[in-house]
Amino acid sequence: MPGAADIQCEISGLRQLHPLHCAIAFLNQRPNTFVIGYAVGDGCSICTIEKNGSIEIGPLVKIDTSAGLPSELCWLAVAPDDRTIYATNFGYSNISSYRINGSGLEIACDPACPKVPGDGTARGLNGTVTSGPSDSWISPDGAYLYQIYGNASKLVSYSTQPDGSLKEIGSVKIPYNGSQGLAGF
Repeated sequence: MPGAADIQCEISGLRQLHPLHCAIAFLNQRPNTFVIGYAVGDGCSICTIEKNGSIEIGPLVKIDTSAGLPSELCWLAVAPDDRTIYATNFGYSNISSYRINGSGLEIACDPACPKVPGDGTARGLNGTVTSGPSDSWISPDGAYLYQIYGNASKLVSYSTQPDGSLKEIGSVKIPYNGSQGLAGF
């Protein structure tokens, strides 16, 4: 499954953990394994679909929430080698990265890139000014990540770094809050 879907988490047992919207992204090379990003839980969990159809949910690995709650962690991009997950934080106007360490998750870089300023008109649920980051896409070779910042009217391109950080290498102007989805090929 390329990318992530912003859906209501209705998976049995998941609703009791964090009842609000989340993102789900399946790993590329392990079709029975996926990552959940919790918008109000402020972190991610790695999950597996067992042979009997049940779902095993790993522990929630939280990002730094000192900027306010919730972070509104939403969209997820999975590196092609399944080693790094990039999580967009709508409320913080940035991206955090996770490493998959065998069958679990750990923070790689939080944040993985500097905050992108918006125009000052939009605020996250935590009250901070947001640039409205929405969808992201990672290139098939895992070398580049592209992130929409709708309230900043830009699409930012990053080069991915071995430590999980992102280095901005360019940006282009996009229509103000005009794009909510991003797909590549």
